[in-house]
Amino acid sequence: MVILFWILSAAFIVIDRLTKAAAEANIGESDLIRVITAGDTDILAFSLHQNTGAAFSSFTGKTVALAIVTAIALVLITIYFHRQKHKHPLMTVSYAMIVGGGIGNLYDRVFQGYVTDFIRLFPFNFIFNFADVCVVIGAILLIAYYLFIDEKYLKKFAPPQSSEVENDK
Repeated sequence: MVILFWILSAAFIVIDRLTKAAAEANIGESDLIRVITAGDTDILAFSLHQNTGAAFSSFTGKTVALAIVTAIALVLITIYFHRQKHKHPLMTVSYAMIVGGGIGNLYDRVFQGYVTDFIRLFPFNFIFNFADVCVVIGAILLIAYYLFIDEKYLKKFAPPQSSEVENDK
């Protein structure tokens, strides 16, 4: 599962970089490209935004602090994942999405000084990118894993209880 984690993380980073490069090459600063509309409402649109903050433009202008916190969090998350003795596929995918997305946005902060956002989705009034999607979906899947799967999955690897051993005799 460790190899799958790194392959998926790398794939998410590459997809993030490619989508951001395509957005930067094809969308002007003041452009709004409507992809799906319903009447006057844009369901899906693309527009370019340089976000110097975090989610919902919070911590605007705190790029260095955000980069440091993100780097520390990514290291801790990766260490925690690698220390797990038994890795379920859903847990692996979840952590890979979070790490891949986190690295994608960290790359932007370090090398550009801002994160490139370009996706607008109704009814949300904010703009995001592929890395953000990875982090959010990865976190949701990870919560689902820990709520519904983790305990049952780890029981498969637990040594039998003494009462179970006695009943087998």
